[in-house]
Amino acid sequence: MKTYILIIFSGFTMGIVYSQVGIGTINPSNSSMLEISSTSDGGLTYKGFMPPRVSNTAERDLINPTAIDVGLLIFVKNIGCIQIWNGSSWENSYCLDTIPIEPWINEFHYDNIGGDIGEFIEIAGPSGLDLSNYRILLYNGATGASYYGITLSGILPNESNNYGALSFSPPSIQNEMEGIALIKISNNKVLQFISYEGSFMATNNTANGIMSIDIGFYESENTTPIGFSLQLTGSGNTYSNFIWNPPASESPGFLNTGQQIN
Repeated sequence: MKTYILIIFSGFTMGIVYSQVGIGTINPSNSSMLEISSTSDGGLTYKGFMPPRVSNTAERDLINPTAIDVGLLIFVKNIGCIQIWNGSSWENSYCLDTIPIEPWINEFHYDNIGGDIGEFIEIAGPSGLDLSNYRILLYNGATGASYYGITLSGILPNESNNYGALSFSPPSIQNEMEGIALIKISNNKVLQFISYEGSFMATNNTANGIMSIDIGFYESENTTPIGFSLQLTGSGNTYSNFIWNPPASESPGFLNTGQQIN
């Protein structure tokens, strides 16, 4: 009797393994191995399909697929992208126009007493965010034209409550009225266009036609000490939660003194 039951159970198991599978339906399409219905109660309620999700690219890289895993699909939450494995690397299949929290310009230094030393622009945001999908454009306030661009790189670290910052150093950041634009590459969107020592309209490149927002503070070659910068302080977890301040001791690559992430 036990042998008979075992044979029946084994046959049932093999039938499941080698047949089509339907979730929410008992009649999956003849052309599919798996069909998931949006409703299982005749249309009274509907639900969607949720692909496997990881919080950031660091978690994604723990999957460690090989060349035979072509087509593997995941959703990376902090960059808002569905990614597919091409056999050697992850490719964006589709990216949302916005993600819950975008990175922002958090601190920068462009002028000081004497020759300018250690100019930089710092980007802050949620830890694990891959900055290779973002770039910085520097704009000349007199002409409105961009004069230098940086495609960013690196993963934002966890410095406080799952947020962190990275610093980037262009060859030179011009003095007087100038601007900095933060661009999201995947949709060519201007996330920020800030300026110092005045406001102006960009006349070319991605920020063309956009008016800069003057942060209200600047650095001076007569009064700003070496090692100082313009930076955000306050409490929150998005750019709008913080305020710009007069020059203070710099901290490139680290969240600012007086900046509380919550």
